[in-house]
Amino acid sequence: MHNIYFFIVIRGASPAPPPEPLPNILYQLLTSAPPSPFPDVLPMSDRDARDGYVHLARALNILPLAMKNYNYTLQLWALKLNYKWMRENQYDIRWEWGSSNTTIYPHLYDNTTKQMLLDMKTWTRKDNEKWNQTSVVDDEWLTDGNTGSAASFKLGTIERTVFQLLCAALSFYSISF
Repeated sequence: MHNIYFFIVIRGASPAPPPEPLPNILYQLLTSAPPSPFPDVLPMSDRDARDGYVHLARALNILPLAMKNYNYTLQLWALKLNYKWMRENQYDIRWEWGSSNTTIYPHLYDNTTKQMLLDMKTWTRKDNEKWNQTSVVDDEWLTDGNTGSAASFKLGTIERTVFQLLCAALSFYSISF
């Protein structure tokens, strides 16, 4: 008698509950400069096209993402996107668990458009620096848009130290895509 085993392979992100309160701003990280002038519709990166959605992040996710996934690049470009406008215009944004199942991320099941764009920013690091040694750490430009100021991301001295230690620990782990 032979045993037959069936395995179900689930590909893609797993649904997660959205954060409360919802942010009004989301961010998209790019490893190369966006076209200038910014196009009406930004084509998906190879990774986004492969996954079927645009990877977005909240302000509080930017530094950990940079530390974990972008230590191979000396520059990062961030698009500040109007999530409130995106919701009002019924774009398909789903909150889903990251690969570690410990953090939720917003995923846009569509292309980024010029209408979503609020602002752009570039961060640069030196060859011998980690992202937690750059201005990304306390950049007031990063906000969730709920408080009317950058205070929604501003960390105190103790929190910043803990956050930097956490980011340093994450830098030892890398994910290949």
